[in-house]
Amino acid sequence: MSGPKASFFLFCLYMMRRMKNGDPIYASKQQTLRRTLAMRMEDFARAHIAPRTDLRDHDIIPDDLWQGFGAAGLTGIGLPKEHGGHGGDYRAIVMVAEALAATGGVKGVVTSWMSREIVARLQILRLCNDSQRAEFLPKLALGEMTPCVAISEPGAGAHPKHLKTTATRDGDDYIINGEKAYLTNGPIADLFLILAITGEENGRKQFSVLMVPRDAPGLELTEGVKIDFLHPAPHCGLKLTNVRVSAANMLGPEGDAFPAISLPMRRVEDALAAASTAGALHHELAQFAKELGRGVLDDDDMAELGWLAAAPVGLSAMAQHAAELLDLEHDHGTDSDADEISNIAAAARDWSRLQQGRIGALIDKSGLVASTGLAAERRDLEKTLGIARSAHVIQARRRAAALMDT
Repeated sequence: MSGPKASFFLFCLYMMRRMKNGDPIYASKQQTLRRTLAMRMEDFARAHIAPRTDLRDHDIIPDDLWQGFGAAGLTGIGLPKEHGGHGGDYRAIVMVAEALAATGGVKGVVTSWMSREIVARLQILRLCNDSQRAEFLPKLALGEMTPCVAISEPGAGAHPKHLKTTATRDGDDYIINGEKAYLTNGPIADLFLILAITGEENGRKQFSVLMVPRDAPGLELTEGVKIDFLHPAPHCGLKLTNVRVSAANMLGPEGDAFPAISLPMRRVEDALAAASTAGALHHELAQFAKELGRGVLDDDDMAELGWLAAAPVGLSAMAQHAAELLDLEHDHGTDSDADEISNIAAAARDWSRLQQGRIGALIDKSGLVASTGLAAERRDLEKTLGIARSAHVIQARRRAAALMDT
């Protein structure tokens, strides 16, 4: 037993130890749901992703594949059943994402799928009012709508001090002007969640998020910064020129959106990325073993390959623990575990980079000339693990300083 199935087995044992004060019947139903959805994703990826060797040649995920997730009942994982979702949680999302990566083998597809699921649960479900909930959640649950969060800006990144996009109140509307960059799923999005400055207090910018439909006059997709990996996950920029949107389209708290939306988004994406990386490492190792064949590695290198085969399971356990803490935050409406979640995400990234280096060393030592697919898979992993490197280094230095002060 290996890959997602082994990870699920370990996850069940882990959860059994932790269910001291929980409802075992509810927990059992959730475990069954997670397992069912993960197995369904395995079947879907095996039939519709693994055979398509041209997916990385696309800049935009093919429409038939993107719509296929909804048709197969693989969207709305973390949305309530009363709105057409599966009633799952972050632990369900990480299990399904790992299955998608391990079986499909195309990290760009996992990136697009996870982005839609995270935005649907973390941002829209968590912050929408009753009217917005009724309007958007059923479409998200069926895969009929793709949301996109627009925070970063050209030359500014996501640092609030340097963001310039504004939304000015005009009667019952807001008028938005500015530019955004690095929009994951932007080219296929139906709804943009625009972070904009809506005021200033004591010299400090106040941010709000406005939901803007794709067909809003004055909204223009731009090429943005070219991203030469993670294909076919699409990215673009956005230019907003006097875009008028109703004040009823504000998502979450007015003037306090940066801590409510941007900071949790970064933490959740970092934490759950460990699941897709675990699946990708599993697929990478399986592909390497397939291409290499038996009898090439000596006993020591066979032992090294065996150690590496266990690494994705450990990484999966990290992702599952982070997801459990995120579920507690979601259920209780607090961020009391934010530091622990960030630490798990940091450990997972470090662990992943170490394992990726070991895999590369073993491939080089074996003399294997990797196939185009395996080489592309390795590049996607290496590039992904380098995203926001400078921000992660700053966080690491802060942890080091805190340790020195203890």
